[in-house]
Amino acid sequence: MIRYTSKFSKKELKERWDEYTSPARFAGSDATMDLIFTAQRNGSRVKLVRRARLARDPFSSVFCGRIKKTEQGSEISGYFRKSIFDYFFVGIILALLFYIRSFIVERGDSLNTINTLLICGIVVGALLLRNSRSAKRKYSEFIFKITDNEMAMFLSKKKLAEIENDDQAE
Repeated sequence: MIRYTSKFSKKELKERWDEYTSPARFAGSDATMDLIFTAQRNGSRVKLVRRARLARDPFSSVFCGRIKKTEQGSEISGYFRKSIFDYFFVGIILALLFYIRSFIVERGDSLNTINTLLICGIVVGALLLRNSRSAKRKYSEFIFKITDNEMAMFLSKKKLAEIENDDQAE
Protein backbone atom coordinates (compact mmCIF):
# COMPACT_ATOMS: atom_id res chain seq x y z
CA MET A 1 0.00 0.00 0.00
CA ILE A 2 1.27 3.45 -0.93
CA ARG A 3 0.59 6.46 1.30
CA TYR A 4 0.65 10.13 0.30
CA THR A 5 0.47 12.34 3.38
CA SER A 6 -0.88 15.87 3.42
CA LYS A 7 -1.21 18.71 5.90
CA PHE A 8 -4.74 19.44 4.63
CA SER A 9 -7.85 18.25 6.42
CA LYS A 10 -9.79 15.39 4.91
CA LYS A 11 -12.44 17.78 3.55
CA GLU A 12 -9.82 20.10 2.02
CA LEU A 13 -7.99 17.17 0.43
CA LYS A 14 -11.24 15.95 -1.14
CA GLU A 15 -11.84 19.44 -2.54
CA ARG A 16 -8.26 19.56 -3.92
CA TRP A 17 -8.74 16.11 -5.48
CA ASP A 18 -11.90 17.31 -7.22
CA GLU A 19 -10.20 20.53 -8.34
CA TYR A 20 -7.06 18.88 -9.72
CA THR A 21 -8.90 16.04 -11.46
CA SER A 22 -11.79 18.04 -12.92
CA PRO A 23 -12.21 17.72 -16.69
CA ALA A 24 -12.11 21.52 -16.97
CA ARG A 25 -8.47 21.47 -15.85
CA PHE A 26 -7.48 19.36 -18.86
CA ALA A 27 -9.91 20.90 -21.36
CA GLY A 28 -8.29 22.40 -24.41
CA SER A 29 -5.01 20.65 -23.83
CA ASP A 30 -2.87 20.39 -26.91
CA ALA A 31 -0.48 17.74 -28.19
CA THR A 32 2.31 18.94 -25.88
CA MET A 33 0.41 17.85 -22.79
CA ASP A 34 1.18 14.16 -22.49
CA LEU A 35 -0.56 13.38 -19.20
CA ILE A 36 -4.30 13.73 -18.91
CA PHE A 37 -5.88 12.11 -15.89
CA THR A 38 -9.48 11.16 -15.34
CA ALA A 39 -10.64 10.48 -11.85
CA GLN A 40 -13.58 9.35 -9.83
CA ARG A 41 -14.36 10.06 -6.22
CA ASN A 42 -17.14 8.36 -4.33
CA GLY A 43 -17.06 9.72 -0.78
CA SER A 44 -13.57 8.90 0.44
CA ARG A 45 -12.79 6.37 -2.28
CA VAL A 46 -10.72 7.68 -5.18
CA LYS A 47 -9.66 6.30 -8.55
CA LEU A 48 -7.15 7.85 -10.94
CA VAL A 49 -6.54 6.77 -14.55
CA ARG A 50 -4.20 8.25 -17.13
CA ARG A 51 -5.87 8.80 -20.46
CA ALA A 52 -3.91 8.86 -23.66
CA ARG A 53 -4.97 10.64 -26.81
CA LEU A 54 -6.60 7.34 -27.82
CA ALA A 55 -10.14 6.58 -26.78
CA ARG A 56 -8.83 3.84 -24.49
CA ASP A 57 -5.25 3.04 -23.59
CA PRO A 58 -5.08 -0.72 -23.04
CA PHE A 59 -3.09 -1.96 -20.07
CA SER A 60 -2.74 1.48 -18.50
CA SER A 61 -2.25 1.69 -14.74
CA VAL A 62 -5.06 2.59 -12.38
CA PHE A 63 -4.58 4.04 -8.90
CA CYS A 64 -7.31 3.04 -6.43
CA GLY A 65 -7.26 4.48 -2.96
CA ARG A 66 -8.98 6.16 -0.10
CA ILE A 67 -8.68 9.55 1.58
CA LYS A 68 -8.23 9.12 5.33
CA LYS A 69 -7.91 11.49 8.27
CA THR A 70 -4.61 11.38 10.21
CA GLU A 71 -3.23 13.20 13.25
CA GLN A 72 -1.17 15.61 11.12
CA GLY A 73 -3.89 16.18 8.52
CA SER A 74 -4.92 13.52 6.03
CA GLU A 75 -3.53 11.00 3.58
CA ILE A 76 -4.34 9.25 0.34
CA SER A 77 -3.52 5.57 0.61
CA GLY A 78 -4.00 3.03 -2.11
CA TYR A 79 -2.47 0.72 -4.65
CA PHE A 80 -1.80 0.44 -8.37
CA ARG A 81 -3.55 -2.12 -10.54
CA LYS A 82 -4.81 -2.57 -14.10
CA SER A 83 -8.40 -2.29 -15.28
CA ILE A 84 -10.72 -5.25 -14.86
CA PHE A 85 -10.97 -5.57 -18.64
CA ASP A 86 -7.20 -6.09 -18.86
CA TYR A 87 -7.27 -8.93 -16.31
CA PHE A 88 -10.26 -10.45 -18.10
CA PHE A 89 -8.56 -10.24 -21.52
CA VAL A 90 -5.36 -11.92 -20.32
CA GLY A 91 -7.40 -14.59 -18.52
CA ILE A 92 -9.42 -15.37 -21.66
CA ILE A 93 -6.26 -15.74 -23.77
CA LEU A 94 -4.64 -18.05 -21.20
CA ALA A 95 -7.85 -20.08 -20.86
CA LEU A 96 -7.97 -20.45 -24.64
CA LEU A 97 -4.38 -21.72 -24.69
CA PHE A 98 -5.14 -24.26 -21.94
CA TYR A 99 -8.26 -25.34 -23.85
CA ILE A 100 -6.24 -25.91 -27.02
CA ARG A 101 -3.65 -27.81 -24.99
CA SER A 102 -6.35 -30.18 -23.67
CA PHE A 103 -7.34 -31.10 -27.25
CA ILE A 104 -3.70 -31.74 -28.17
CA VAL A 105 -3.29 -34.00 -25.13
CA GLU A 106 -6.42 -35.96 -26.16
CA ARG A 107 -5.05 -36.46 -29.67
CA GLY A 108 -1.72 -37.61 -28.29
CA ASP A 109 0.32 -35.16 -30.38
CA SER A 110 3.56 -33.50 -29.35
CA LEU A 111 3.13 -30.87 -26.64
CA ASN A 112 6.31 -28.93 -27.43
CA THR A 113 4.67 -26.17 -29.47
CA ILE A 114 1.62 -25.63 -27.27
CA ASN A 115 3.72 -25.71 -24.09
CA THR A 116 6.02 -23.07 -25.59
CA LEU A 117 3.00 -20.94 -26.52
CA LEU A 118 1.54 -21.44 -23.06
CA ILE A 119 4.75 -20.37 -21.31
CA CYS A 120 5.09 -17.36 -23.63
CA GLY A 121 1.44 -16.45 -22.96
CA ILE A 122 1.97 -16.58 -19.20
CA VAL A 123 5.13 -14.47 -19.39
CA VAL A 124 3.57 -11.90 -21.74
CA GLY A 125 0.41 -11.77 -19.61
CA ALA A 126 2.46 -11.15 -16.46
CA LEU A 127 4.42 -8.39 -18.21
CA LEU A 128 1.26 -6.73 -19.51
CA LEU A 129 -0.34 -6.77 -16.06
CA ARG A 130 2.77 -5.36 -14.37
CA ASN A 131 2.77 -1.68 -13.37
CA SER A 132 5.96 0.01 -14.53
CA ARG A 133 8.01 2.30 -12.31
CA SER A 134 7.68 5.19 -14.74
CA ALA A 135 3.88 4.94 -14.64
CA LYS A 136 3.89 4.84 -10.84
CA ARG A 137 6.23 7.84 -10.78
CA LYS A 138 3.95 9.89 -13.08
CA TYR A 139 0.90 9.08 -10.97
CA SER A 140 2.84 9.87 -7.79
CA GLU A 141 3.97 13.24 -9.15
CA PHE A 142 0.36 14.13 -9.90
CA ILE A 143 -0.88 12.97 -6.48
CA PHE A 144 1.96 14.87 -4.77
CA LYS A 145 0.65 18.05 -6.45
CA ILE A 146 -2.79 17.35 -4.99
CA THR A 147 -1.41 16.73 -1.50
CA ASP A 148 0.89 19.77 -1.83
CA ASN A 149 3.78 17.57 -0.79
CA GLU A 150 5.94 17.89 -3.92
CA MET A 151 9.15 18.15 -1.90
CA ALA A 152 8.70 14.57 -0.66
CA MET A 153 9.11 13.28 -4.21
CA PHE A 154 12.76 14.16 -4.25
CA LEU A 155 13.76 13.48 -0.67
CA SER A 156 14.28 10.25 1.14
CA LYS A 157 12.41 9.64 4.39
CA LYS A 158 15.61 10.25 6.38
CA LYS A 159 16.26 13.62 4.70
CA LEU A 160 12.63 14.60 5.08
CA ALA A 161 12.77 13.78 8.83
CA GLU A 162 15.96 15.87 9.17
CA ILE A 163 14.28 18.85 7.50
CA GLU A 164 11.21 18.53 9.73
CA ASN A 165 13.44 18.32 12.83
CA ASP A 166 15.33 21.45 11.75
CA ASP A 167 12.03 23.28 11.23
CA GLN A 168 10.84 22.27 14.71
CA ALA A 169 14.15 23.35 16.29
CA GLU A 170 13.79 26.86 14.85
